Amino acid sequence: MANILLVEDEMVEAMNIKISLQSMGYDVVAIASYGEEAVEKAQNLKPDLILMDIILKGSMDGIAVANAISKLGIPVIYITALPDDSTVNRALLSAPYGYLIKPFNTRKLKISIEVALYKKQMENKLKQSQDNYYQTIFENTSSATIIIEENKLISLVNMEFSTLTGYLKEEIEGRMKWTDFFAPEDRLQMEEYHNLRRINPDHAPRNYEAKLLASDGAIRYVYLTVAMLPGNQKSMMSILDMTELRVSKKAIEESREKFKSIFENAAEAIILFNCQGIIIESNYKIEEIFGFKKEEIIGQNFMNIVSMMGMDYNPAKIVFNHLISGNELKQIEWTIQNKSGKEVIFRVRPSIIKDKNTINGILLIMEDITELKTVENSLKNSLEEKEILLREIHHRVKNNLQIISSLLSLQRIQVEDKQTADILWECQGRVRTMAMIHENLYRSQDIGYINFRNYVETLLYDIFNSYHVDKGSINLNTQIESLKMDIETAMPCGLIINELATNSIKHAFPDRNGTIKIDLKSDGEFYILSFADDGIGLPEDANPKKSKKLGLMVVKTLVNQLNGLMEIERGNGTKFTIKFRELPYKTRI
Repeated sequence: MANILLVEDEMVEAMNIKISLQSMGYDVVAIASYGEEAVEKAQNLKPDLILMDIILKGSMDGIAVANAISKLGIPVIYITALPDDSTVNRALLSAPYGYLIKPFNTRKLKISIEVALYKKQMENKLKQSQDNYYQTIFENTSSATIIIEENKLISLVNMEFSTLTGYLKEEIEGRMKWTDFFAPEDRLQMEEYHNLRRINPDHAPRNYEAKLLASDGAIRYVYLTVAMLPGNQKSMMSILDMTELRVSKKAIEESREKFKSIFENAAEAIILFNCQGIIIESNYKIEEIFGFKKEEIIGQNFMNIVSMMGMDYNPAKIVFNHLISGNELKQIEWTIQNKSGKEVIFRVRPSIIKDKNTINGILLIMEDITELKTVENSLKNSLEEKEILLREIHHRVKNNLQIISSLLSLQRIQVEDKQTADILWECQGRVRTMAMIHENLYRSQDIGYINFRNYVETLLYDIFNSYHVDKGSINLNTQIESLKMDIETAMPCGLIINELATNSIKHAFPDRNGTIKIDLKSDGEFYILSFADDGIGLPEDANPKKSKKLGLMVVKTLVNQLNGLMEIERGNGTKFTIKFRELPYKTRI
């Protein structure tokens, strides 16, 4: 709520205006009828605004009152019935905040008051800002700053200077000269600058470096900016501490030298070019690998070097465009001819040099892998030869097993005893099962693994044919995942399936009717093999784990070989569930 002093000699008019002001929310602190009274009340009450009638009782009119209290800085709005130019011009000289001609309505009065109060508020803020402006800059500038008198005495310092030198402001201001703070070897030249600057500022440098002495004797390397203050012989000196910067600069120079040494002595050839493809730097390994001296390629366009080295232009151009577009590339291999015509194979690791989102250049690190490629090709050829040899071994093992199977077949034909013939037939089936493993390995793309589903399907087809199982009499239901299995695991697993399938066909279906179901799946850690038939089942007194029958003994032995677990379920036939891991390959010596 604004406090208003009302100066009006007509009391009826004054009361009407007071009521209007109060209805608008303003506080009328006093009403004055005389000019002298108005001056006294303004000085004592210091209102926020004065509504001033120009014609007053006494020897002072409103304009005279405004001039008398002008130093108080109180906004004045004239309210008068005098619209003549002479009165208006005289009133304007007192710098009023408004001029209302009677009669006026309350709206105009309120607008004039609000504008005047706002204007005064802004003026106060501006004045406060101006009062604090230079002091704030002086105290809060990031550099140490001092004001120097003509006699070299320091008249004003900021906290940065006090902190830099270690002296209190009270110890410095008006007591110490600026020459007290600088190294003796710098003072003579600086005093000359001090004198020249006061004769002609252009004759003395505005910026220079010097060594500043702190209170603890420490030397600080500083950068000075000195300027004369207008209208007097004072100067202002801003001091920027460069000590840490000098240390950092030295560290950067040492780091640059270190990295330059690494760059020059790197085992790889290195080329740096800008976004236009112009080579701006390379190391000496370039000459060793490619035969070109640094001086020959620096300043050249990278694509020109590509042509000089006999590289394919278009692939190199594609790589260059990808990199310039900001697309990261993995390492690539290029084959070139060096200056002497020798073919060189090298691995390139491109790197994009960026400053935030701006690409500044491309770095190519090129490693000569010619000898490595030669060794690699030699090893590759050797591995191919060994793979061929392994395939030949599997083929010959399969052939040898086939011969054994044939011999067993011939022997079986000559044996008159049926039990002996059956034993030879079962042995022949086991040999055939192993031979099929080697046959699959021989034909597999990966010499170490077979497709076990294809193998089992072929094995079961062969078993059913060998026992002359009529199509549709014993149904075969297989659910085998497409698994890759190595020989260590596939051999015993295949023999288990062979034994169980053979046993089911021979004993589970006296009437040659039924179903055999085989499932094999992996849960990521274990293989789970399930073999079930709906035949007559095992005899009640039979204990598979202690059975002396060869077939079940073989199954139990093979499960142990797989380090597996076997469960047997009876009821509506027989079901074998075997859980095992893939066997690790054991190194043979």
